[in-house]
Amino acid sequence: MSDISSKEKRELAKQRREAAKQAQKYHKEQKKRAKKSSDATQHVKLPKRKKPSGSKIEEAVNSGRTTKFEKISREEKFRRESEERIRNLKPHDFEDGYYIDEYSEKKRSERRAKVIRKQEQEVIRRNKKPITQKQARNRRIIIATAILLTVLVVGAVLSLTVLFKTEKIDIEGDEYYYEDQIIAFSNVSLQQNIFLAAIGGTPQEIVKNLPYVEDAKIGFAVPDTVTIKITNALPSYYVKDGDKYLIISSKGRVLDTETEEPENAAELICNDYKNKEIGSYIEFEDKSVPDILESVANSLKANGLDNIKAFDVTDTSAITIDYAGKIKINIGVAEDIDYKIKTAAAIITQKLDPNNTGQVYGTLDVSTSSKNKMSHFKPAETTPATEPSTTAPAQDTNGGTTDWNANADNSYDANAGANNYDANTYDNGAVYDNGASYNNNAGGVYDNGYANNTAGNGNYYAGDLGGGGADGAAPY
Repeated sequence: MSDISSKEKRELAKQRREAAKQAQKYHKEQKKRAKKSSDATQHVKLPKRKKPSGSKIEEAVNSGRTTKFEKISREEKFRRESEERIRNLKPHDFEDGYYIDEYSEKKRSERRAKVIRKQEQEVIRRNKKPITQKQARNRRIIIATAILLTVLVVGAVLSLTVLFKTEKIDIEGDEYYYEDQIIAFSNVSLQQNIFLAAIGGTPQEIVKNLPYVEDAKIGFAVPDTVTIKITNALPSYYVKDGDKYLIISSKGRVLDTETEEPENAAELICNDYKNKEIGSYIEFEDKSVPDILESVANSLKANGLDNIKAFDVTDTSAITIDYAGKIKINIGVAEDIDYKIKTAAAIITQKLDPNNTGQVYGTLDVSTSSKNKMSHFKPAETTPATEPSTTAPAQDTNGGTTDWNANADNSYDANAGANNYDANTYDNGAVYDNGASYNNNAGGVYDNGYANNTAGNGNYYAGDLGGGGADGAAPY
């Protein structure tokens, strides 16, 4: 104040007096306005007020006229209180006059607000408690798990994007198609990731479009090979369709057509059917026929009974198999097919024709072998005539000829009359029991259809084959 001249002091005192007068005038006007508003409201019917609640705190909160319970910072709360205090300031008598110093109050409030803000923003640091051994172990486990997951994710991404590119496609088992044909339907290509190729491959498309493929599987071999394994559909049956023959797999799928009768498949005798197109599955009237075809084909292959000429499923309760065009095997109903075929194979190869002469004709009934453990063979009443041999008769050591007359008494005559051989008359279907019943086990009878030198039926029981039957326990 000592640096200010007397003239400036007088001017400053004058300004303060003027400010004090304006403040007094302002407060008087405020009082007049409040009085007028109160007089006007006396003539207006005010709405009925609600009954105040018993708690002043609750009333203040509901009315919204308090900031005490609002969620505000300390700084904001202080600023509101400072503004309210400045508005209610009254003039004071200073040495140089009577006035209200609002400017100084605002400056002080602002400085205090900054201090409060700084206090709120400070972070109180406290000493941490030492972690326990269990917490340390759990923390190590969590860190190790996170690292392992990160490595796995990175490895998986690299494996699917950068590494393990397909450099070679191997096709195994195929016997009918070119490799390009199979790859075209596999959805596999070179430079493709081998894992994605195995997952996204379409083996079903290979089977669908290539009839001779029974099944297909797509896999991979680290580091750069995709493998396609093919199971071939083998021709098992054929049916005559006009002037052509339809080749059918064991599951009833049409594989191909031929103009000549196939030699490596059995004729399928059945009722009407649909779907004759190559690659489609035949639809039979009896829905159980496809399952029967597959069961019989698998059983014949497993038991080595491969010389099958025909397979009749016209009546699925009386299924028959033509073996070599000489023995008709009666399977009966489609139950225990594998057991019945196994039984038939054992009887044919071990009893009826153990030397595989192909001179046995008749009907072998194994339809009840799985239930009553008994099979029945009935020889054919007539046998087809054998074709005459075109070879010259052999010379014997005595200068004569060796003669075997199958149409007479089947005697073996050397040197036209000497050394006759008559094994109880064997005339290719008449009598041959070697002079006695043929029994390999107690309780079993096998007379090849002849009992007491009289034509009859051949019965096969449990002990006939010496091994207890085809499965070691069941009779025939």
